[in-house]
Amino acid sequence: MLETAHSTSTDSRRDLITELLGLWLVLAVFLDGWAHINLPGLETFFTPWHAALYSGMLATAAWTAVVIWRNRKPGQPLLQAVPPGYRGTAAGVILFGTAGGLDLLWHELLGIEVSLDALVSPTHLLLGFSQFLILGTAVRSARAAGKPAGLQHPGNAGLTPAAIFAVVLMTGLGAFFLVYCSAFVRPGPTAVFVPSPVGTPGRIQAELPVVITLASYFLTTALIIAPFLFTLSTARRPVRGIVTLLVVAAAWLPVVMVGLHAYSISGAAGATVAAVVADLLLTQLPDSWPGRGLPAVTAGIAALIWTGQLVAFAVTDAIRWPVSLWLGAVVLSAAVAAGLALLSSWSSWAPERH
Repeated sequence: MLETAHSTSTDSRRDLITELLGLWLVLAVFLDGWAHINLPGLETFFTPWHAALYSGMLATAAWTAVVIWRNRKPGQPLLQAVPPGYRGTAAGVILFGTAGGLDLLWHELLGIEVSLDALVSPTHLLLGFSQFLILGTAVRSARAAGKPAGLQHPGNAGLTPAAIFAVVLMTGLGAFFLVYCSAFVRPGPTAVFVPSPVGTPGRIQAELPVVITLASYFLTTALIIAPFLFTLSTARRPVRGIVTLLVVAAAWLPVVMVGLHAYSISGAAGATVAAVVADLLLTQLPDSWPGRGLPAVTAGIAALIWTGQLVAFAVTDAIRWPVSLWLGAVVLSAAVAAGLALLSSWSSWAPERH
């Protein structure tokens, strides 16, 4: 029993170190994104921002090698010495190295991307996928050990710190690659919008920013709610503070990267305060709510987050959208959250319907 407990503790520390290196990678990615947005004229692959990213990957590769070597028994083939959950990590390190070489070749042949093309560049997407593999280490490791995503005790909402950290980091990385359609970096309802009748010249161009913002609300809602539902699927109660952690990852990293505009700061602050309130309210709910009450509660979380953002907009600036439009954005975002909850719980509800 003591030996098992010691092994579990060692594995948890090992996974936490891996995720801390993952934090290095995520921050370096956002730093590089900040440079591309705020420092025009980058004309070389060899920049301090790339150095931060690739040094982080070298540290991750070295640590992964140490983990595998320490786990190796005398005479055991190296491939069989990879700890549970770390095959994906090793694959991510190799893929990152390959994608990095391709990225260098891409930049030398086609130049440095300067805008949206940098986010959707094939080599950058490949780099991003490799990082997702690395960041997911703690979740895979915990599952391989027989604990769903790090669940420590049946019926307990406590996830291992490394597994929680992994989910938050992956949410942040997702926010990076979806920053062009993030509801936290747009003026949103603070922008002037005057509805025009169908057929009015210029109507489509005038509505386009609103259409993009509405889509951003729905996508950003999914970015926050999906990992929340994942963590909830491992326990009867949500992790304390999980909504706040996910909102911070989805909001503040992009807000800092794009340049700390006044509207984005106020909106992110309002959403963060609302997330704290949501976490406090979740602690007051009865244990039975993750059943049939899950869609309603999840919809309430989404509605509260965006209401917090709107209140902050109203206090610091003004809401210039028609009430039907901004209220519709909140309601439809809540519907997206409820739909995700229904999808996540569909299989568990199926037996109850027969």
